Amino acid sequence: MKNDHTRMPRLLLERKDAKPSMFVNDVSRMFMHRVRRECEQNGVPNGYHRILMELSHNDGATQLQLVNLTHLTAPTVSVALGKMESEGLVTRQADTADMRVMKVCLTEKGRGKVAGVREIFHRADDALVKGIPQEELDIAMKVLRKMLVNLLEEEDK
Repeated sequence: MKNDHTRMPRLLLERKDAKPSMFVNDVSRMFMHRVRRECEQNGVPNGYHRILMELSHNDGATQLQLVNLTHLTAPTVSVALGKMESEGLVTRQADTADMRVMKVCLTEKGRGKVAGVREIFHRADDALVKGIPQEELDIAMKVLRKMLVNLLEEEDK
């Protein structure tokens, strides 16, 4: 079924016992499904978008840093970087201070892909908040921030 990823969220809308965490989870999954689908339609395979976005903020990161920043597995990052390098999106260069360390850098072609991925995220964000007045978005952001703070505080205990 084409929209199988929407079946559970549609059912959640009918549940009287739904919790905020259930909505946050489904919204996040649907958002990322859309981003992955649009990225793939625009020639950016799954996993690349996370690496590209991290490198756009941390150009010259090491492979291990990319594993930690993207929450992808080490083998996934390794394979993706190999493919991205062969496609001319990134280069790997030895660190001049420590030749054992390899830095991953975006190429011009890679920066072009970043711009496309950013546009995909912007469109998905626009779809996410369509029809919601700014004052409601401000309240939602305040509530979501507080939820994140609560979870971080629990983790720090």
